[in-house]
Formats: sequence, C-alpha cells, structure tokens
Amino acid sequence: MATTYVPVILSALLTPNPAQAGGGVLVSIAAEDVACVPSTAVYTSGEFTSGEV
Repeated sequence: MATTYVPVILSALLTPNPAQAGGGVLVSIAAEDVACVPSTAVYTSGEFTSGEV
C-alpha cells in the first residue's frame, strides 16, 4: 500500500492583532505533512469498546 501525505495546519497568526482596515497584515502559518497509512478497519464489540464496564 502506498503512503500518502496530508498537509495539516498547526497554527495561524495575524500580526498586528487586531488588524486595522487598510493596513498591512502579516500571516504566519505553521503546517506539517502527516503520513496517512491506509489499513484495514478492525471492528470489535467487547465489553470495553461497547461501554459495558
């Protein structure tokens, strides 16, 4: 199976905060590529997964 990567935004920051109309704004974004490894789903129905403790 192939591994695919999905970009995930961790945070975004506007400077200055609060911004003013007509003024300049700097947008800083932190992102990370997360590996998505497809696998077969395993469905269980035990006492811990169904909430019967």
